[in-house]
Amino acid sequence: MKRVTSRLQSIKLKRIITVFLVGLTFLISSAFDLHGNQLQAQAEPVTPEATQYKVDNGESEAEVKANRIKDNAEKSAKLLEDEGINIKNRAAETKGKNIFENVKDKLNLDEPIDPGTKKAGKQLKEAAEDVVKAPQKALKDISK
Repeated sequence: MKRVTSRLQSIKLKRIITVFLVGLTFLISSAFDLHGNQLQAQAEPVTPEATQYKVDNGESEAEVKANRIKDNAEKSAKLLEDEGINIKNRAAETKGKNIFENVKDKLNLDEPIDPGTKKAGKQLKEAAEDVVKAPQKALKDISK
């Protein structure tokens, strides 16, 4: 019992009461909404981009969201319309050609292969054959 009493005396009663009162104050202020809108920033927007995020006090949050969704839908519709026109124009330009002919033209597949490229291909093939044959030769030498 003496240990419990001495332990309680070592704990500062002042600290316990202070922490309890601060916690109680936070709970009461949030429960009754004592701070209200005082914590909201009241500065005017500086950049033009920031004005689109400004909320008028006259509109509700739902109205603001609805307007934002409507604006985004209009922008998306215009973008899709513009892209559709671009696709139609591209299709009209290539109407007489096959898609494979377009690829063939763009990649220059009609031109002959450069002799340097052929030489490099042969050297690569020979090097690959050497890589394969060297271990096979080593195995034959070991088995003799």
